[in-house]
Amino acid sequence: MNKDTIMHDAPRSIVSEAIRTLRTNLSYKMSQTGDKIFLITSSASGEGKSCIASNLAISFTQSNSKVLLMDCDLRKGRQNQIFSVNSNVGLIDAIDNKKICPDSVYNDEEIENFIQPTYIPNLFTIASGNIANNPSELLENKKFDAILQSLKNKFDIIIIDAPPINIITDSMILCNKVDGVIIVCAAGITKRESLVETKKKILNVGGKIVGVVLNRMPSDKIKDYSKNYTKYCDDKIVKVYRSSFKNMP
Repeated sequence: MNKDTIMHDAPRSIVSEAIRTLRTNLSYKMSQTGDKIFLITSSASGEGKSCIASNLAISFTQSNSKVLLMDCDLRKGRQNQIFSVNSNVGLIDAIDNKKICPDSVYNDEEIENFIQPTYIPNLFTIASGNIANNPSELLENKKFDAILQSLKNKFDIIIIDAPPINIITDSMILCNKVDGVIIVCAAGITKRESLVETKKKILNVGGKIVGVVLNRMPSDKIKDYSKNYTKYCDDKIVKVYRSSFKNMP
């Protein structure tokens, strides 16, 4: 069983139920606000953000939504590996497309060249693409904004897998381009100071935190961990979605 696609491989598992809880909360928010673009990030690497992103995307397809999973980790993207799609065609290549004028709307036929279907029905992905020397500058490019706007009109929900926010600036650039940010942290691994810094960075750039996913949580300590991690981020701002992803990377 692949933990990165556990929603598909083991839909009745405890982990899958935790993902459904997150989906249900986001679905309610979407119905109230019209939001549809959500960014998944973490404080540091190894906390499970890509796994959360892939499983959340699968979960939404199971509620009959047309879903796009966009890999914006332009340095170490994993979604092409998880879903076995072509890594040589992706977001970096789309932004570098010379046909796109900075202030124009992305042509629908052009964007189709970069969207790849997965083996999961109704789940599509845009891989990170070929390696770039200037990932941060690409995400700041107006072409990226045009691409995102075009994609917003084609899908029911867009989930963005972004780099750890305390390591590089890419996620900070993305935070105010999306409708909401979900922080992934790991019980016993994510430090209090790191989580507080993550929250500060997101809010400083105008990002909106809509939830925290706490994984690698021992089942016998769920109550204590959820209480403490919520305190670190301020429970007036975020909601902890509790789970027990013990083996998640």
